[in-house]
Amino acid sequence: MGLDDDDAGGKSSGCGLGHLFRRRGSNSLRSSSAPAITTVDAVPPKPKAAAVAHPLYNQHQHQQSNHLHHQHRQHRQSNHPSNNNGGASSPALMRASSGNVMVYGSLGNLRAPGAVTPKRNDVLDFLPMTADEIKLQTTSKNNDSPRPRPKPKPKQREAVLCRALSVREDPEELKKKGNDEYMAGNYVDAVDYYERAIAVDPSKPAYWSNKAAALMAQGRILDAIADCREALRVDPSFGRAHHRLGTLYLRTGHGDRAAKQYKLAAHDASPEDMSRAHAVQALVAKCDESRRRGSWKSLLRDVQAAISAGADASPKLACYQAEAFLSLQRPEEADAVLGKNGLCTEDETDRHVEIFGAGSCGLGLATRAFVDTAMGRLEVAVAASDEAVRVSPGSREAAGAARQAKAVASARNRGNALFKAGKLREACAAYEDGLREHPGNATLLCNRAACRCKLGEWEAALRDCDAALGARPSYGKARLRRAACNDRLGRWEASVQDYEALLRETPGDEDVAAALAHARTQLGGVTRRRAAA
Repeated sequence: MGLDDDDAGGKSSGCGLGHLFRRRGSNSLRSSSAPAITTVDAVPPKPKAAAVAHPLYNQHQHQQSNHLHHQHRQHRQSNHPSNNNGGASSPALMRASSGNVMVYGSLGNLRAPGAVTPKRNDVLDFLPMTADEIKLQTTSKNNDSPRPRPKPKPKQREAVLCRALSVREDPEELKKKGNDEYMAGNYVDAVDYYERAIAVDPSKPAYWSNKAAALMAQGRILDAIADCREALRVDPSFGRAHHRLGTLYLRTGHGDRAAKQYKLAAHDASPEDMSRAHAVQALVAKCDESRRRGSWKSLLRDVQAAISAGADASPKLACYQAEAFLSLQRPEEADAVLGKNGLCTEDETDRHVEIFGAGSCGLGLATRAFVDTAMGRLEVAVAASDEAVRVSPGSREAAGAARQAKAVASARNRGNALFKAGKLREACAAYEDGLREHPGNATLLCNRAACRCKLGEWEAALRDCDAALGARPSYGKARLRRAACNDRLGRWEASVQDYEALLRETPGDEDVAAALAHARTQLGGVTRRRAAA
């Protein structure tokens, strides 16, 4: 059995995240729950205004019309009896598209005999220009020769084409389709319709607010907050956006912010909304106090109460839960909490800082690093802790997470190198250096057990495996190593139990199946001998 490069566990005591590490010489939202608000904004229908085409498009359409008129006149003259060799009929006039957007392949008259066709068979030549294309053409006004329409790069072509075609879509109709998809629970499709409506007319706050509701239903809390803010930038008096933003703040555990938004929402908010906001604010304050005292079991109860009150997507409460589980030697449960909440992923760091501040983001990243260290993801832990220090340089938690992750990673790497070189005593000493920084780390304990097995120290190796499994019950490599130790010590009953547990986790593992069969045979022999005696 080889050494572990990717698993670990942790032990700690004290108050705050600082207790999760020891100084030398001394002792991360995405919630997947559906939003509380299940309605979408309805905007009263307004009289339809006449469509205003792009000026460059009007010019282009006028040129197309003149060209078609000229071709038609030539065709009529060629069919006149005086020009037609006795009046023989010529091919029928080909019909041109009457739509505002004229696709090249449908321009029948331009393909008639004698017609002058463009050299480029490009549908974009017959669509309205985007803002970027207009800007590029404007910069070439003073040149002697006109610059041709800029051709988008291959990756940009689809987006440019869709944007040009979107001017033909009715944004209110798109919003209605989005509402229908939302009510049917098809939140991804609803977001798509709202985005298309926004692309046509970004000045309608209802489009942004409805999109935020669909994002919230998907658990994309930060994106939903950003869209609510955009709706309020467009119209600061839009009550539904204030109410939806208040609900988002409530779910993220910011009761004070939620109360402020509910107040601004006026008639869109109810007295019950204000009561929930104040209740969440009080419960989160109680969580702060339990954490300050280091009362981890009380903290878990208080966090659960706040979640039940509505703060089910709070980054801070997720950090508190993970910290409590780590302190109670339950790192796998801490990892499950952060995995469920998607706390402080790399692509959301900047948005988290923008919405909740550097301190909150630094705490989330530091907690993520502590959990990754405990679970043996040491390279990921080092990266997360470095990001935490960058985001929040003055954070004690960030500094402690970085020190712990780097110390454990360094100890593991040095110990593994010594083990491979056959220097088993020195390898044990290297792993012990890391255990002084992070007592109970399952990876280091399991790797030290491997050294002790090589040295024939089976009882000591068994103790290390027991400690590793105490921190991480599902740690398969430690269980396999413990089963091997029990084999050597003739404790076949314990060995059979571990092999059976491993085979349940990996049913197709032939090596484990063979080891289990051997252990059962030995156990049967021991049982028969005892019975005979």
